[in-house]
Amino acid sequence: MLIRVRLSIPSLRATQLFLPYNRAVPAPKKPDDRQFKVGHKIRVNLHHGKIEDAVVRAVIHDDDGTKLQVDVVGLDLTALIDTRQVVE
Repeated sequence: MLIRVRLSIPSLRATQLFLPYNRAVPAPKKPDDRQFKVGHKIRVNLHHGKIEDAVVRAVIHDDDGTKLQVDVVGLDLTALIDTRQVVE
């Protein structure tokens, strides 16, 4: 959804700008020098601050960065997470 805005500045002619409405701007990615290998034990932030222990089962490199497939310890759960979710 776009919102049409008209600006009236005395020194300039009236101009129309189209601004995106309610659009999230992704944060710039900082370089991540951490190396993950299959079998590493890590702590991950799964959802809203819930920190769980996990074991790396696969490391996936793609255009969006590195993703990890992890098995969560104590739960019958496998998750595909971004490296930003790794706490320790």
